[in-house]
Amino acid sequence: DVAFNRVLKVMAHPNGDLVKFHFDELCKAELGASDYRAIAQQFNTIVINHIPQLTLKEHDQARRFITLVDELYEANCALMCCAVAHPDKLFVAKRLVDNAEGVVDSVETDVGETLGIDAAQSNGVAVRELASVQELSFAFRRAASRLREMSSIIQWQKLKIID
Repeated sequence: DVAFNRVLKVMAHPNGDLVKFHFDELCKAELGASDYRAIAQQFNTIVINHIPQLTLKEHDQARRFITLVDELYEANCALMCCAVAHPDKLFVAKRLVDNAEGVVDSVETDVGETLGIDAAQSNGVAVRELASVQELSFAFRRAASRLREMSSIIQWQKLKIID
C-alpha cells in the first residue's frame, strides 16, 4: 500500500528486503513523495531498471525521479540502477547555440554546465513555470550525487547487504 489508499504492485525478492521496478512504474505514474517514502520504509534495497536520460522535455519524470532518489536517500536505502548513462550524465538540458553558419541549433548539454536563459524553454513552456533553472540544476546534481552514494559498495557494506 502506498499513499491515498493506492496499491503499487511490486516484484519483491522472497526475503522481502529487495524490490525491483521498471523506471516507468515509478516515474511515469502519478506517484509522489509519500508513495516513494512507503516503498523506502518497506524495502531497504531497491533495483530500478531502464532509467533513461532525462531532459527538460521529460520534466515530470525527472522531478519524480529526483523525489524518488531523495526519499530513498533519506531512508538510507541501497540502490541498484540500470541506466543509459552514468549518474552525472542522466540529466541533460537543451540550450540554443549559434552554429558556424549563424543558425540557432538546439544542443543537449549536461545540466552541471551553466544553463543560459536560452535553455529556459521546453516544449514552449518557460522553465520559470516549472522551476528556476538554478533549482533544476541543483536538484539534478544532488540526485546524481545521491545515486552514486546509494549505489556504492560502501553503502551496500554499511547496510550489510554485501561483505
